[in-house]
Amino acid sequence: MLRLGSATIGLVATLVLSIAPVRGERVTQPLRDDDVVARVNGSAIQRKAVRDVVQGVLAVQDAQPDPGTIGKLADDALDSLIALELLYQEAQARGVTVSDAAVAEEIARSKSRFSDPHAFDEALKAKGMTQDDLRRDTRTTMVVNKFLEATVWRDLRVSPEQSRNFYEQNKEQFKHPAEIRVSHILIRVRDGASEADRSAAKQRAAGLLDQLKKGADFAALARAQSEDPGSNSRGGDVGYMAQGDMDEGFDKEAFALDPGQLSGVVATRYGYHIIKVTDRRPAGYAPLEEVRERISAVLLKSERQQKQADLVAQLHGKAKIEYGEK
Repeated sequence: MLRLGSATIGLVATLVLSIAPVRGERVTQPLRDDDVVARVNGSAIQRKAVRDVVQGVLAVQDAQPDPGTIGKLADDALDSLIALELLYQEAQARGVTVSDAAVAEEIARSKSRFSDPHAFDEALKAKGMTQDDLRRDTRTTMVVNKFLEATVWRDLRVSPEQSRNFYEQNKEQFKHPAEIRVSHILIRVRDGASEADRSAAKQRAAGLLDQLKKGADFAALARAQSEDPGSNSRGGDVGYMAQGDMDEGFDKEAFALDPGQLSGVVATRYGYHIIKVTDRRPAGYAPLEEVRERISAVLLKSERQQKQADLVAQLHGKAKIEYGEK
């Protein structure tokens, strides 16, 4: 939800905004961060928690929304935090726990997605979160996810027939223009890098290109050397792309290549690339087998959200929910 995105800082926000909101009476007076905006079976939800979720949503929007939209986001955030608290209380009642080591590992994994520890600390500071806040929110999210995985979501499956039916009923969604299939090796250059660092990165990319021209295996070299975490584990493969899908410099070089051909060293805002086109295909429909995994993920997510919403509604019906400062 944050582009701090997949980071632990955004884990709570990611989870709670996927929960269908349950509406209730609202508080209209101005609120301080330490105001209690709701109590769930006696457990307080403070204004700060609502603010953090809203800030997470706003962080990934290109334009600042109007006050009415922000107010709606705040309402949805409060409803979702109530739902999260209901799920957390239910998980605790069923004895679900996570270890301190697991929490620390998750936080470390999130930190690794930032360019350096300082960037992570700045993101945390920007959200007004302390390390204690981070550990608490991470633990809550992990407990709820563990509970849902073990109970509500445990037996959910998407059958081949469900995937095929979705494909046939939504086939226009899988129509594509003329495309190329692209692999690349990226030597990343961070923002603000010195000319010396840029030159070193370019020389490193040129060295890898020389290895490829001498017969090195592209996929193996990409797995070992590419600094694109989204594709290096797949041997540099980024899948099929249409013109306009990529950075302008990357796009121009890639579409000039024939299948099997290598580019030179290509500079983009991300760093230096070596590009290989592995296939070209005309406009048409992606075959079912190519999109089956994507369809299954969509259908499974929908089923999970519905089961989760059903449970939240049951818990809400039995809970004591109070709104406003108490």
